[in-house]
Amino acid sequence: MAQSPTPLNEAKPTLLPKQRIAEQIARTPLEAPIRLINLFIVFFVTLGPIKIIPSFVQLTQNAERSLRQQLAFRSAGLATLVILLVVVLGQNMVRVWQIRLPALLIAGGILLFLVALNLVMTQYNPPSRPQDVSPPSLKLVVTPLTFPTILPPFGIAIALVLMLISQEIGFNPLVVIGVLVLVMLLNLICMLAARPILGILRLITLQIFGFVLGVLQLALGIEWIISGLEIEALVFRRLFGS
Repeated sequence: MAQSPTPLNEAKPTLLPKQRIAEQIARTPLEAPIRLINLFIVFFVTLGPIKIIPSFVQLTQNAERSLRQQLAFRSAGLATLVILLVVVLGQNMVRVWQIRLPALLIAGGILLFLVALNLVMTQYNPPSRPQDVSPPSLKLVVTPLTFPTILPPFGIAIALVLMLISQEIGFNPLVVIGVLVLVMLLNLICMLAARPILGILRLITLQIFGFVLGVLQLALGIEWIISGLEIEALVFRRLFGS
């Protein structure tokens, strides 16, 4: 009696042994390299109001209150829309490019380290008075307020890398989005109250606060690099056995 042919299994993407082990390790309950406080510190330093307040005061020094409010609301809204669009569209990049967790951690750690090192080593200078005192207008919304004051290129890159890492380790991406929205809301509030804030805290206070957070971000970048190397070493240990 003829036997019916064995049904073929559905085609599945084949993974190399190293990729399979790395995938398993990425889903094991290791110590999470992303924590809520870490997310907030990174986004606060790279995308937050510390660097925005002095620039906003300088750019709007001759503007009426109504114009300052319009500039604050529009630039904060545009920055929020752009950064959310970048991180949401970037969620599928890991699958398309098949980037593994160790590579993401090392790349993110290097990026955090370099940005924080620049923040720590560079002396903050008080904003120079513009040569041209032409009255400000809504043309300032896109450039220079949104780009690069609120959203510098390195800030956009760090937000994207953090979203990719969170997806790989099972960290809820909505938390990343929520922290981003919170920082953008803080930016809006600080722009609306930029003059009183700068009058009370003074520029030197913001500089010291930014320096402290920059040191914390520097340490966090090193920690991510070490975590990526540790996971890669664990992959090789499981692959070749000990």
